[in-house]
Amino acid sequence: MSDQQPAVPSDAQAPADTQPQPASSEQAEAPSRSSSWLRRIWRGRGAEEEEPEPSQDTQAGEQASSRISLTQDELDRRVQAETDRREAKRAAQALAERRRKLRDEDPWQYAEEERQAETAQVANDQIGNLFAQIGVEHDKYTLDPLVQALPDQERARILALEGAGQGLDGRKLIATESLKALEKHWRAEGAKDAEKRLRGNPAFRKQVLSEFRRGVPEPEFIGSGTVSSNGEERNVSNLLRQNMSHHRSA
Repeated sequence: MSDQQPAVPSDAQAPADTQPQPASSEQAEAPSRSSSWLRRIWRGRGAEEEEPEPSQDTQAGEQASSRISLTQDELDRRVQAETDRREAKRAAQALAERRRKLRDEDPWQYAEEERQAETAQVANDQIGNLFAQIGVEHDKYTLDPLVQALPDQERARILALEGAGQGLDGRKLIATESLKALEKHWRAEGAKDAEKRLRGNPAFRKQVLSEFRRGVPEPEFIGSGTVSSNGEERNVSNLLRQNMSHHRSA
């Protein structure tokens, strides 16, 4: 009997259960689900979330909102202010460097300049105090009487104004507002006094009454015990009788 080798099946003849099967959609989505689940857990523990990058429209809007429109005068003032600030900073640095160098190389000259600076500062303080005292004395005899003549409410209002009493402009503000308030107050007081005087003036009252009567003559005042030329007593009853007799005769 000859030896026979068993037949090896080819790939085409392999059984159906041994052929590789394609991975299902659930198996493909499993890693993504697990990774998203892990990300949610780490975010809950305080991990920083990734922020979306701003779009071009958002960046353009932010740049447009941050722009400042200035006139030529405002721009010139800002440029001049920045120039002055830099120049002052440069001068201060140069002065500090000079004093540092002078301190290291010539201590005697450095000490002399320190004494001169202290003397100048004392003199400046004395001059400032002198001008302050002059201002107080000047206000005592010029501005204070004007303010004290104001009513309490107006005085409190004027002294509460912004910048009142600060420098010459502040004193001018107090004087101007005080004069306006005093003029208004004096007008009101003058009107009250005039009304009081006119109410007690008989001639003025008579004139007002005649204006209200619109041309009607004022009746004649008849006192008691008055006797007419014919010897009769002048009273209301006799006058009425005389008038009635005149009407009858007419």
